[in-house]
Amino acid sequence: MRVTELLKPGDCRIEESLSLAAWVFDEIEAPMYPPEGREHFMSFVNGKDIRDRIASGDFKVYICSEQCSIVGMMAIRDGSHISLAFVDDEHRGTGVGKELFDHIAADHPDTVFTVHAAPLAEGFYSRIGFVPTDMQRLEDGIMYIPMERIP
Repeated sequence: MRVTELLKPGDCRIEESLSLAAWVFDEIEAPMYPPEGREHFMSFVNGKDIRDRIASGDFKVYICSEQCSIVGMMAIRDGSHISLAFVDDEHRGTGVGKELFDHIAADHPDTVFTVHAAPLAEGFYSRIGFVPTDMQRLEDGIMYIPMERIP
């Protein structure tokens, strides 16, 4: 049985969820990014700034767990921008990402959500109602497609 929940600031599982994000990025996405992009992402997910923002409540981390292990995570900042979204290899394609987003959308009804979707994630975001708002971009070595979802 899977459980999806919002973590409270200070929850020890925040570190596990950020580790999952770093691991999945490194294994799946990083090979197509230039070194600058890999370094930028890893410094973000491993840095003090994200932890300070989580502690202040500006950055909310949601997890999906199964048998006491985190199998997916999604984080939003400013109540509407998906900043991180990662699912482990074994659970990719099983609905974990949709469960996470549905939980976030239920917590933030009538919200226009935005995301800078990694090229590999564009299909996922399209399936849950996001549409591109611009062409693919490259900033700080990170490739993304700006997308939004209007309720």
